Amino acid sequence: MDPARVRVLGPLAIFPDSAYTGGMRPLMFRLLAALPLLASAAFGAVVEPTALAPALAMADMAPAFRASVVSQIQLVSALSAMPAPSLTPLMSAAPTAADPFRAESARLVGALAAQPEAAAASAAPLRAAFGDQPVDQLLKAAARIQTGAAAHPELAAQLAGLRQRLDISNPSSIQDYTSRLNALFDNTRAAATAEDGAAVTVDGPSTRRPLVSLVKHGETPVMTEPELEAYVAAHAVTSPRGLTRVNFASGDYKQHYDAALRRLGVDMVVIKAPSRAELAEFSEEDGYHLKSEYERWVMPVRDVEEQMQALGKADRQRQFRKALSSSDGVPFEVGPLSIAKYEEWYKIYEDEVVGKPGGKRNVSLDFARKLADKGELGKEWYGLFYYDKNDPSKMTGGVIMKASPERGMFILGYAAYRHELRDANPMTRVFVEASKLARTLGYKVLSFGQDTNFFGYDYSLGLMMSKSGFLLTPYPEDEITLMKVLDTSKIASIKNGQGQSGGYFFFGIKRDSRVAARYLASKDAGTPKEAQDLLGSEHYFDGKIDPARDVVVGRRFHGDDPNALRVPVGIDVVDAPMAAPGR
Repeated sequence: MDPARVRVLGPLAIFPDSAYTGGMRPLMFRLLAALPLLASAAFGAVVEPTALAPALAMADMAPAFRASVVSQIQLVSALSAMPAPSLTPLMSAAPTAADPFRAESARLVGALAAQPEAAAASAAPLRAAFGDQPVDQLLKAAARIQTGAAAHPELAAQLAGLRQRLDISNPSSIQDYTSRLNALFDNTRAAATAEDGAAVTVDGPSTRRPLVSLVKHGETPVMTEPELEAYVAAHAVTSPRGLTRVNFASGDYKQHYDAALRRLGVDMVVIKAPSRAELAEFSEEDGYHLKSEYERWVMPVRDVEEQMQALGKADRQRQFRKALSSSDGVPFEVGPLSIAKYEEWYKIYEDEVVGKPGGKRNVSLDFARKLADKGELGKEWYGLFYYDKNDPSKMTGGVIMKASPERGMFILGYAAYRHELRDANPMTRVFVEASKLARTLGYKVLSFGQDTNFFGYDYSLGLMMSKSGFLLTPYPEDEITLMKVLDTSKIASIKNGQGQSGGYFFFGIKRDSRVAARYLASKDAGTPKEAQDLLGSEHYFDGKIDPARDVVVGRRFHGDDPNALRVPVGIDVVDAPMAAPGR
């Protein structure tokens, strides 16, 4: 969740140039020169810990490489937890503008997962380079994958391929790999110096990232299969849990590419900022859905009694009061965010969010320190933190919050809770206390942040249902795209306790809405606007913004779970069966 529109920039943007040009560069050359001396020590099936040192030194030289490796470790951890793991996302990883180290970090992580004895022998330098928790994740994932390979010949063949790509027991293979890292490092230095050095940017027109779609205009020639394969390699994005999508610039995609895309392992097609012609050619009936990349959840600030009235039905009121009473007696505090409180909370965030299968790091450990350095920490950032009943000094979870005067709302941001808080329904208490704080600060709109606008795989259906239960209203935010799901196999693999698949859900934009019309006018003018700029107003519920019911349509594609979803009140919802896996 990236609710406060606090965006972490690409890896090359978040680290100042000094991180690349300090004293580690000579060390890299000395370590490369020492490789022949390490050859005899590395003989055998298990590598000596020192043999990986030259490659691992890059983690200190280029923090972007370290971040990329940690991301790939999270991916392999998620893949290893699946009933029939496939390591295709690691084998097909390609560099992107945001992560130029992606292919090489996937090569390293794949090799370590395929050679668990070598990974275990190198645990100490790996921990020094990437941290204890990621290495623990990697070792556990490698063990699960080895167990799975005994029952899945395809997985065993993939492991053999990963070992062949980087043989950790072979110094020559490591030397070749380190040379590639060195060359990549040199190629990315110039790009790094051209980027903004800030760690995060705060929501606002001046800080929004440029639209991908502005790179190209108009129809482009049909690609040959090799050209399409290269395009996929350059534009594929694999989610933390392994769902692969390809982002096409407007004009690049052709409908007859679908069969080849499926063969290449693509699960979803996204056309960035589609043109009027593309909307006419690619219809909802054929599976092309106009939607925003993110969805903003908002509601008017209400106290408990106002919320009771809004809930209406007596059973909903009882459920709300019961959920609120669950946290009675659990100590908590609300107030301005401090470095100490943030860093204590961050340990929980690492364990309970980032460290879980599919987990993603959306905010960094030094976030509060950077805000403090810029003099911004005590101004608009707040925290609500829970503590253990038996040990009030022990934090058990909390939420990072932000007052956003430019958008006229108070935002519930990053949340993380220990398992023992589950029965306390912590979000209900957070809702009540955050509403009080927002009202005290003069805000009339409460936001539960923004989510990637696709629920049922990386983002659970339960998250969407929970937010709907608070009577939050979904509004489109960020880029406008056309999306088509090509293969539902991975989505269908997500089962509940009864072995049933819930399917997937997202919020579309009505093609006949004023938002769609304004978008197309901006696209025709060559400057396509983001969804939040097309709603009629930047301030929700002010009477000027287009009502959600006129803009948003919920689309649920259900699996074999017969249970109904709790969906947002006040918008249309279209229900349809999920396509058979692989179709």
